[in-house]
Amino acid sequence: EDQKDDDDQKTIIHKFCFGTKQQDDCIVNIQELPIAMNTECNPLGETAIEDTTGLGIWCASLVMAQWMADLASSSQFRDKTIIELGAGCGVPGLTIASSSIAPPKHVYVTDLNPTTVQNLQTNIQLNDNLQHKATAMTMDWNDKSTWPQISSSDDDVVLIGSDLVYQNSIIPLLKGVVLELAPSVFYYVAPDTGRAGLDEFITDMKNDFVLVSKKVAPGSYHNNPLHNQDEEEAFLHFHELTSSTFILYEFRKK
Repeated sequence: EDQKDDDDQKTIIHKFCFGTKQQDDCIVNIQELPIAMNTECNPLGETAIEDTTGLGIWCASLVMAQWMADLASSSQFRDKTIIELGAGCGVPGLTIASSSIAPPKHVYVTDLNPTTVQNLQTNIQLNDNLQHKATAMTMDWNDKSTWPQISSSDDDVVLIGSDLVYQNSIIPLLKGVVLELAPSVFYYVAPDTGRAGLDEFITDMKNDFVLVSKKVAPGSYHNNPLHNQDEEEAFLHFHELTSSTFILYEFRKK
């Protein structure tokens, strides 16, 4: 891992290896930044564009990256357009983009906060093999003109997201985005507890999509994702990875 001082605050670049360690296929370099606080010490800010929680790496995204690496190894994303919603540091989306086994058509990692999107672009640049495979985009869920322009063939679109719901007000907005983009499949990962509105979101999604799978993330998805396998570093930065339970959801269109 590399650390550097940026405006007197530390940024960290992690080298991750997801999926089967022997094949060393899904290897990504990801930079995370200190999560900024507003004057009220609230990283969510007063409006969505002020939300800086995406500057840090959340453990749900690491679990999702392990899951996506497994799916990539079984050719689930061949020639698909992948859109990661609320991507933050972009770990799952860039993991898919890094796979050389049946690679996707293109990956869009999206968020709203300007610094978060800038960091997403940095993370693409940190990986030489992703320059033409992934695009960082500012995506405002309230403004369709900012959404990725995708083909009319919705069978080609896969949506992914991790830990996006933490208050009830997000539910109709996120549900509307998923409905409008009309993906063939929507993969979602969240902690099993501590997220207001999660149960309501899952119930609401089932009105328009089929919940084909809901399962607890297997133990292997909690393994140390660092390429160097340094356990102290992994615990320092991602201690919730070993202490939390995460649920994997797979929705498909009816």
